Parts: sequence; structure tokens; C-alpha cells
Amino acid sequence: GSLKNLPIYPESMNASKLLKEFILTGKNMAVIVDEFGGTSGIVTTEDILEEIFGEIKDEHDSEDLYEKQLNDNSFVFSGRLEIDYVNEKYNLNFIENEDYETIAGLILYHTENIPKPNDSIKIGNFQFDILKVSSTRVELVKLEVFKEKT
Repeated sequence: GSLKNLPIYPESMNASKLLKEFILTGKNMAVIVDEFGGTSGIVTTEDILEEIFGEIKDEHDSEDLYEKQLNDNSFVFSGRLEIDYVNEKYNLNFIENEDYETIAGLILYHTENIPKPNDSIKIGNFQFDILKVSSTRVELVKLEVFKEKT
């Protein structure tokens, strides 16, 4: 398929809206343009699904995931670390849910949009400070765990 026939969407369009467009038009690829009309890239259905539902494992993905424990109750994590992995390794008790499997997925599930750097999101006794986001995903978060009051 040549690029001429691809639909064109602005970068500002949100992922779930773009996915609806793909479903309606039967397309699985689009050209994304920036505010000046320059092409900022090509987006595929997989990219959108990854943005909405967290990383789809792909044999080409071997990105370094960052994890660091700062003290008993503070951690810095890549958004793409899997919940069951951090639960097990750091003895955290994030609620697991079939709607997401990564930290970023958990945050997006609760915020329903992509948070901005320095946003603070409280989920139960966990507080996430968003350190780094790209246009499509939560990249890095600082986590504070508050002890439940007994």
C-alpha cells in the first residue's frame, strides 16, 4: 500500500478516537501530522493498541526497563514494568486486573488519559509521581507507598 492512500490525522488526536477511525474505515495504518502539517510519523493499529492497553510483546522489543528502590517506600519504575513482576520482587500489592498488566496500564486505567510530567496520581495507598511521559505512554514514575493505617 502506498502512502498516498493512507488517512491523515493530527498528532493531537487521542488513541481511542484514532482506533475508532481505524475500525470504521477498515484501515490499519495512518500518517500522523504535526500542527505545521509536517509528517511526524506513521501509526499502526498495533501502536494504538499498545498505547491504550500497554506494551504488546514483540520479539523486537528489548527495551531496558528501569527499576530502582530509593528507600522502603519509594521506587522509580519504568511504566512498562509488569505489575505481577513488581508485586513479587518488591512485595507490593497492586491490584491486578485483566484490563492492564503494566504500571503504565494501571495508571492509564485509573486516569483514563495520558498524565503529564509532575502529575501526582493516588491509587489506594500508592502515589505515582509522573516523571517522564512520551506522547503516547507513561515512561517513568516515582512510586510512594503509604502504609495502611491499622
